[in-house]
Amino acid sequence: MTIRLYKIMPVRDALKEWGSIQKGLLEPLKSSDVQITEVDLPQAPIKEINSAYHVSLVAMLQVQEAIKAERAGYDAVVLGCLDEPGVSEAKEALQIPAVGEAEAAMHYASLVGRRFSFIGGSPESKGILEDLAKKYGFAHKLASVRKIDASPLDFAARKSGVLERLLVEGRRAIEQDGADSLIGYGSIEGISHLRDELGVPVISPVQASVLMAETLVRLRIAHSKRAYPVPSDLNHIVDLKIKYE
Repeated sequence: MTIRLYKIMPVRDALKEWGSIQKGLLEPLKSSDVQITEVDLPQAPIKEINSAYHVSLVAMLQVQEAIKAERAGYDAVVLGCLDEPGVSEAKEALQIPAVGEAEAAMHYASLVGRRFSFIGGSPESKGILEDLAKKYGFAHKLASVRKIDASPLDFAARKSGVLERLLVEGRRAIEQDGADSLIGYGSIEGISHLRDELGVPVISPVQASVLMAETLVRLRIAHSKRAYPVPSDLNHIVDLKIKYE
């Protein structure tokens, strides 16, 4: 059986901006029985997400894309962005697994350590990750959220100095905040460098979410509808089109 995963990057031009980074992260996960389709959202009004406002702008666009994937016969949907736009909504709307990056990464980080820290990404989204840790029951394991002054597009462009600043904040998370595992950001080269230099497990949210989705498919389970009930009148709603002029 071939497992078909649908990986959404919920901003405009993401395949162009993040394509090489995504390829490096996803290639090790592909196999003869795992197919990963990558898409972005050309209709999205933004090219990066670094605030709750941005999350709201693209949330339902990502849900619509997830619904389209289920209708096309995919086995699971991986909803992109560490800030998780539309993830809870997709869990309600879909019958197949819908997996977000932050939740999957926190599960993996908690498996390999007692306390974890997020490192990387823009400072504006710090509160979003703290709220997600509370939502998913990981607040007691969250040592810190350490951001650097760099936007998502800075990471996509591999801007000079970003990796060095990640390394500084990762070391501070370990030595000052008590983290024993880290949730990183960016390319596989950056993740690997942090692992080598810091000597602790460093989780890639992209890889964690894809592997979590694959695992749920192999286990033949999806989200409980007692936890994520199907919205009323869903069949009448899903064909509505969200447009930004």
